[in-house]
Amino acid sequence: MLTSKKVPTSKFKRSAIAGAAATQIGLKHVGYKARKVFSAKDSASKHSEQDLQKHEEQIGELVFTVLSQLRGTAIKLSQLLSMETDILPETIRKKLKSACHEVPPINRALVRKQMVQELGNTPKQLFKEFDSEAFSAASIGQVHRALSFDDKELAVKVQYPGIGATIDSDLKMLEKLFWLLAKTTNNMPKKQVFSLVLAEMKSRLTEEINYEVEASNLRWFQQKIKLDGIVIPIVEQKFSSARVLSMQMLTGQPIDRWLANKPNQQQRNKLGQKLFDFFWYCALTLKKIHADPHPGNFLVLTDDQLGVIDFGCVRCLSDDFVHSFIAMLPKIVDSYIFNKNIAALFSSYQELKFIDQSVGFSTFESEVLPDLQRYGEWLGQAYISKSFDFTNKTPCPGKPDNVSGGAVKFLSGMYSEQPCFDRAHLGLMNLLTQIGANINTDYLRFMPAK
Repeated sequence: MLTSKKVPTSKFKRSAIAGAAATQIGLKHVGYKARKVFSAKDSASKHSEQDLQKHEEQIGELVFTVLSQLRGTAIKLSQLLSMETDILPETIRKKLKSACHEVPPINRALVRKQMVQELGNTPKQLFKEFDSEAFSAASIGQVHRALSFDDKELAVKVQYPGIGATIDSDLKMLEKLFWLLAKTTNNMPKKQVFSLVLAEMKSRLTEEINYEVEASNLRWFQQKIKLDGIVIPIVEQKFSSARVLSMQMLTGQPIDRWLANKPNQQQRNKLGQKLFDFFWYCALTLKKIHADPHPGNFLVLTDDQLGVIDFGCVRCLSDDFVHSFIAMLPKIVDSYIFNKNIAALFSSYQELKFIDQSVGFSTFESEVLPDLQRYGEWLGQAYISKSFDFTNKTPCPGKPDNVSGGAVKFLSGMYSEQPCFDRAHLGLMNLLTQIGANINTDYLRFMPAK
């Protein structure tokens, strides 16, 4: 049943919720430090790693709770932060990830009000049929089935009221919460790195809450994509505005549901290849990517084509970034899998602005590389040769018990497009692993001819 609970847009209410969470984080940290001192005196230091993990889980719970109460863009930020493998400890990211599944939709009265404000009429007047029960609810909007008077089946996305008013306050609130978090764990990056990530999130969210931008993105990708088997829905402009977006209804299944029907290996391979080709074609040929890797944003259509939806989060890639990242991938394979050319990888990390010029190679080799080894191996596996079988690939690893997580303190910056690209690339790898596809992973075939 739909809930009528509104997004709390009052600055006072949102500040009070965030302030209470900040106080609780502070108290949790004081308690943790006291237990740590007691444990050391009691010769129980061998449990320090477990204590830290439990402490981080409690902090993640508090951050998730406040973001859930604030709803709106705070939930979207929670989802984005859950994928920042370079920024947050795994225990915190796991908790934030649950935000993807805990977003209650708004009721029909609020939907009707939003439609009248945006399109000038009620759903009953605008459409031949309109299902007031949303069939999909996400962080900043929900989707309804509709039938136009000329019998077109449509998906109508309606934004939750009050979303745009919360972005700046939510970002400031997050900055404060994570400043406090940095005091509770050593596994946090420098302030300028987190500020860069938040600034990038603000840019993407500002675009994402404007459905006119998404409509423009849909039209752009429709015109530019020259790949067989990729379908992008057509926008119905007369039923669209900044907060309502109507588009062609694609008939198909989300990937999770499609997998539940146990497709054969050939079908898995075909779907995986489409996903891989779509990502790298956009990154290398178009230099503009669909940057929201949620599996629900891809549909397996009835004719086995791949439907791509939700173009609210799109990121352009600069030539410099693309060149630097593509140059780095073979070095990841060499260094993390074959233990060679480590100096070349070090240079690439500096070129991509990950590591400050003041960090020496010996420090990189002794303190940074060991912490990144497991993730580097995981990332590089798919690119050892021009094909890869994801059937036995494990999900993206977190921090192993035998590393400190201290590499993050050397993270000094990055290209502004790096966070979006990493989330999309990580999402691709996890989707291919979930599908268990055996595919051609030669991404360089999508590089434009010089």
